Amino acid sequence: MDSGIDKAQASDDLDLIIDDFSYSLAETSKRITNPENGEIAKDGILIVVDEADNACPDLHIGYFFKVVTELLQQNGCENVMFIVAGLPDVVEKLTVSHESSMRVFTQLVIKELKPDDRKYVVNRGLEVCNEHNDEQTTISTDARNMISTLSEGYPHFIQQFSYSAFEANTDGEISEDDVGTGAFRQGGALDAIGSRYYQSLYNEQIKSDEYREVLEIMAENMNSWIKKSDIRDKFSGNDHTVSDALKALTTRKIILKNPSKLGEYRLQHKGFALWIKLFGRRKNVTSQSTPTQ
Repeated sequence: MDSGIDKAQASDDLDLIIDDFSYSLAETSKRITNPENGEIAKDGILIVVDEADNACPDLHIGYFFKVVTELLQQNGCENVMFIVAGLPDVVEKLTVSHESSMRVFTQLVIKELKPDDRKYVVNRGLEVCNEHNDEQTTISTDARNMISTLSEGYPHFIQQFSYSAFEANTDGEISEDDVGTGAFRQGGALDAIGSRYYQSLYNEQIKSDEYREVLEIMAENMNSWIKKSDIRDKFSGNDHTVSDALKALTTRKIILKNPSKLGEYRLQHKGFALWIKLFGRRKNVTSQSTPTQ
């Protein structure tokens, strides 16, 4: 895009930086959509910003996109598209930075894959596998249904459970036993998923064993709603600690609070509950007992 950074001309003025960027982007878009030297014209520029929910407040992402889009229009540019992707927190990150920043976007909520789509993913993966391998692999209907259920419709979970089941298979047909072995053994799919997605929620973001105990109690209900009174009955500490734990876990979005019923909470995913029951305490003990070198 004929762009670059000159440290010698760096500016601390955010508005000036954004203004220069917007002008350069508009000029670049004009050059590629209306080339003057016989090049093939392009439709425009697409900029994808992934994992935008991880943006720190200092980035001012809502303000950035709001101002840039307005400046592009002022420069007569209508051929630039921004796609901002991330977890639902990205909406809050945008609006905190600029209250009207969401107006420049069309919000698309991507839901979990439906059961038929999950099974299609598994089948398609096996088709590609069999195109490249001499030994052909099949999968039973029950095994495919089990992968569908365990994955909860998340594409990356489908991939991991399928991979682990394929790895556990020894006879050319992936069965329920293969899926179960690949999913629940140490180092298997659930362990791998937990290490990537759940361990931080359970260990790094929680410094209290009492708070972890609350999660363990909730995990017995998987991701179904559980009353605060039921948690309190099973909790080894006092009522005040339960209240503090539920407030902290809700604020950090580790658990969800029922918006329609007072005093009910749940874990976000069944997978998180399973991981807590199978591997959570082990992960915690391991991290606590590692000797200092």
